[in-house]
Amino acid sequence: MVKLYQFTFCVVLIVLIQSCYVRQNSNMSFVNRSIAGHEAEIVSIKIPMFLVKPFLVKELQNDDETLRLAMRKIKSVKLTTLSNTEDNGRIQENFKKFLKEEDMEEYASIISDGDRISVNAQMKKDKIRRLMLGVSSEEGEHVFIEVKGNFSIDDIANAINSYESKKK
Repeated sequence: MVKLYQFTFCVVLIVLIQSCYVRQNSNMSFVNRSIAGHEAEIVSIKIPMFLVKPFLVKELQNDDETLRLAMRKIKSVKLTTLSNTEDNGRIQENFKKFLKEEDMEEYASIISDGDRISVNAQMKKDKIRRLMLGVSSEEGEHVFIEVKGNFSIDDIANAINSYESKKK
């Protein structure tokens, strides 16, 4: 009977952990090998927050309550990095097309030293369901981060203000 419990526990653990493994292909629909090129390096990871929250809560115990509350509202994080891409323009076009198809609004766009940072969000009523960050350089390096959750603009502003006040 004990062996059955151990086997069941191991199977459940493997199923839970397999959702956050690192892959050599994209986990976002707008990026694929044919667009990036055969020489491009693509690395993707999806992190379910129920696996990360216990560690974050422990690390943030001494930090501001506002930052901890904002972290609790995040459900999952997806990250895709691209390097050595052949057609940067096509990747940017697909990213913009993806944002339009998903009804995401651009909240900020920053261009610094040739690097472009784009912050986009998908809203439902007054809550942000998905936050999409895109960072692209002229050298063909791209990072895309998708954060799913249920938070407001005030939650994000309070978390940023809390982080900035701790930094000083």
